[in-house]
Amino acid sequence: MVFVSSQVPEERFATWLAQEGLLPLSRLQQILGSSMLRRLLFTNVLMDEAGVSSQGLRSSLARLAQTISTRILVAPRVRFVLDPTYPVRDLLHLDLNLEPNALIMEAARRSDEERNDVDAVGEELLPFRGDAFEEFFWSLIGEGVDGGEAVDGAELVELRTTVRNIMATLAQWLASSPGLVPMPAGQVAELSECLKANRSIHLHGRPHSAWNQMVLSCSIRSSELAPPTSISQLEETANRLALWREMCSVTSWHRPPAGRLDDLTASAVTQWAAAASAAAPHLAVDPGTAALAVHLMTVPTDLVLWVLGSLPVDHHRLRQTLLRRIPQRVGAGLALLADFPKELRALMVGSVPSALGVCLHLAREPLLAGSLWPATAPEDDEALEGVAPEHARELAAKAARDMLERRTPDRVAVG
Repeated sequence: MVFVSSQVPEERFATWLAQEGLLPLSRLQQILGSSMLRRLLFTNVLMDEAGVSSQGLRSSLARLAQTISTRILVAPRVRFVLDPTYPVRDLLHLDLNLEPNALIMEAARRSDEERNDVDAVGEELLPFRGDAFEEFFWSLIGEGVDGGEAVDGAELVELRTTVRNIMATLAQWLASSPGLVPMPAGQVAELSECLKANRSIHLHGRPHSAWNQMVLSCSIRSSELAPPTSISQLEETANRLALWREMCSVTSWHRPPAGRLDDLTASAVTQWAAAASAAAPHLAVDPGTAALAVHLMTVPTDLVLWVLGSLPVDHHRLRQTLLRRIPQRVGAGLALLADFPKELRALMVGSVPSALGVCLHLAREPLLAGSLWPATAPEDDEALEGVAPEHARELAAKAARDMLERRTPDRVAVG
């Protein structure tokens, strides 16, 4: 074995190094965030910029390799893929020199002493390969095509190709980063102006920036490093990490202007966050948490709309089905990769009732084009009663409507 890595949060290398105390936690998080934004190998940045010795890294990696190998070898089901072209030996120049026999014996010893209860990252959220894609595609067709908009064989083949291309484009974010997303050019320009003028940077109205800062904030799992739970806490963490310049200077995280889409998303997140913050106190939810959740919830739909701008689907009902189903999977997949707090990950799924989900749901209903954005709570009133009584929901809904009525001049109708 010459190299090892894992997407399981407890087994990511930075988290492992934090547990071993190789560097101060804040410095470790900053170095990891910088390597993620600059698309550099974290291990190389540790050696080049933090002065960590190759011997120290090799020892930590060897212990991590033993831990990961133990979990793999005692797992009831494992899928192995051989890629002979992967440049492992040229990747880090840190050969671990771990013998297979020794690993197997160590796995056997540990399996008797330790519980194997680590949750692996769920790839099934984004089915892009083989039978998984076919099953997902035909379920889309079942929901998105009716007798009023019948399609023939040639159109069906074209739709299949288009959906595959859409999902393949979205999959690139999962393959290339642990949850980071490209930011609209307008947001990048605003952030750059703030940096140039040495002004404070605020996240309100900048959902992609908030998403990426949340990814950086959750990059290391540690009991000493709680993830932000409100938009003000996220701003404080972003200022402490001081990675805005890297985020603005690396063009691979930027996307071209999208005109109407950029305006739509900016308007929606501002209105939705204001309405959710107004509704929050009636549901025992922190307004800052509600605002943060809104900023994160708009991003997956915005990403799908952006892709649909270059890969359009002319079939209206199927397009609506794509906008309902794919953002949910993309959001849940990216949030899981980024190790967002469970409450925020549950919002992406939308079927788990919570007070926060009800808050966002009630604030979304009076929005113009509100149905475009993802559902955050089940429609069943009986399921909602357990987390938010009817009287509280009525007060929250009224507070959200009143807030939007006061903001009427800012509202934008979208056909």
